[in-house]
Amino acid sequence: MGLLSFVWSLTKLFIICLLITFLPGIPPNAEFKEYSVVKPKSLDAEFLVRKHLDNAERIFEGQFTGPEAFAMYNGEVYTGIHGGFVVKIEGGEIKPVVKFGENCDDIIEEHKCGRPLGMKFDAAGNLYVADAYYGIFKYNVQTGQKTLLVGVNEEIEGKKSTFVNDVAVAKDGSVYFTVTSTTFPLFNGVHAMLAPGDGRVVKYDPQTKKAAVLADGLHTPNGIALSLNEDFLVFAESVGARVMRFDLKGNKKGILSVFAEGLPGLPDNIRIDGQGGFYVSLVVPADESHPALPIVLAPFPNIRKFLSRVIFLLELPFAQINKYYPNYFCRRAEHFIGHFSSTSGLSDNGVNILNLDSNGQIRDALIGRDGSIAHISDMIVSGDYILLGSPYNNYIGRIPRPNTPHQLHIKSVRYEEATPQDIKQEELAAKKAAAEAKAKKAREDQAQKAAEEAERARKAAEEAARLKKEAENAARKAAEESKARLAAEEAKKKAADEARARKVAEEAAKKAAEEAKARKAAEESARRATEEAKAKKLAEEAKAKKLAEDAKARKIAEETKARKAAEELKLKKAAEDSARRKAAEDAKPNRASGNSGKN
Repeated sequence: MGLLSFVWSLTKLFIICLLITFLPGIPPNAEFKEYSVVKPKSLDAEFLVRKHLDNAERIFEGQFTGPEAFAMYNGEVYTGIHGGFVVKIEGGEIKPVVKFGENCDDIIEEHKCGRPLGMKFDAAGNLYVADAYYGIFKYNVQTGQKTLLVGVNEEIEGKKSTFVNDVAVAKDGSVYFTVTSTTFPLFNGVHAMLAPGDGRVVKYDPQTKKAAVLADGLHTPNGIALSLNEDFLVFAESVGARVMRFDLKGNKKGILSVFAEGLPGLPDNIRIDGQGGFYVSLVVPADESHPALPIVLAPFPNIRKFLSRVIFLLELPFAQINKYYPNYFCRRAEHFIGHFSSTSGLSDNGVNILNLDSNGQIRDALIGRDGSIAHISDMIVSGDYILLGSPYNNYIGRIPRPNTPHQLHIKSVRYEEATPQDIKQEELAAKKAAAEAKAKKAREDQAQKAAEEAERARKAAEEAARLKKEAENAARKAAEESKARLAAEEAKKKAADEARARKVAEEAAKKAAEEAKARKAAEESARRATEEAKAKKLAEEAKAKKLAEDAKARKIAEETKARKAAEELKLKKAAEDSARRKAAEDAKPNRASGNSGKN
């Protein structure tokens, strides 16, 4: 019996799974197709042993969430965070720059407050931002003017850009951006991952102010970058674990081809390296032994369809409860189930950032395996450090610039390789400097003069240190005042929001009281109507009873009268019969005496 029960349970489970998978009408309404993915290749051992990203710092931890992508202008780093703000790092502080959505209180309302993802600067200081929920914006950091170039509700060749992700800007002002999905918004990103194939790469022409589709039917396109000469662009297909190439010039203009595939993880943002190649951040690492879940599920459309429908069915009860009884818990649960953040725990803490050459071959890699940082989606060089961003983390990762075997120096925040000529010039300059120092020392024949000069230098250094300290104190004081002003503004805004919320709550309470009063009046009216109906019914019953009793009395009276009449008639008839008999008897003697006289 135990085995039969187990088999029957498995059968029921199988039937339920079949119904969920194939029953028509269950959302999401997407076409699940089979597609092929080249299995991820493991990195070479020479890359894996370096582990440049181990022991990374976490800066600004707990001050924000989701610094997903970076951009730099005038030495200042910009990034987008949860809550809809683009912020910049200035003087060791995070300062708000611009927001394209409305105010909101929590990540569950990110569709309202917006979510800045990819961003790039042009040479004129215009910041181009891909806000996942609102569209592609152009923002001038000098004037504060912001312009919506392409909205998510704008149809481009018959479809809307429901989920925009990253942006690249050419020297002529053309804007290239990725649309991860034309069906699912960011808060349903898991559905987009399971049912890929409706992503796009789009070009916006600033002259005609029109957008045109360059490539369609893509598997969750993500990061995008132009080549150094802008003759082609590359973009990531995240669930395909590959980078694609689209030629903009030359004999292959308009041709889409594979740039790099079988990557050891799911690629996110891409940026040029200054040497004709690209840096590609892998937000989810993978290898031959541990492929990422989207790679495993690629050949199985029905399994992906089943999982996507199960996710919808998990969201459904929370959505229905919140519809009739609005509450934070249900909104939070519904948002979390379908959001990309729900998948962040499915991968380990490994970090891979690849350096691809102009042909898509891996020529270097930044590796981290100690768990100090995770889920890295972008990187940027800032001063002596590399900053590391993530869509999930509540910090920015930071590491010193790594020492590499082939002498590297920094120029224009990109790595550039030193040539042999550069090295030779540096050696000659060093020899010349040594000779000059020796000659200078030989000329210094007066010790007293040297001592006096040293003393003056010491005093000058002390004065410079004092001025520097005063400047640092002034800067710190200014930063604290700025921080206090920002906190005051936030408190003022929060107080205003709370006042509005209280007003709304009071209006709702007033309305609820009026509705309760109306319900009570309606119930009292209904009670009186019920009592009146009951009284009326009793009166009608009493009247009917009286009528019945009157009818019965009349009937009895009539029957009594009839009996009395019958008895009187009977008595009358008896009297008449008695009179006739008496008359007959009286007549009989008379007849007898008459007969006797006759005789």
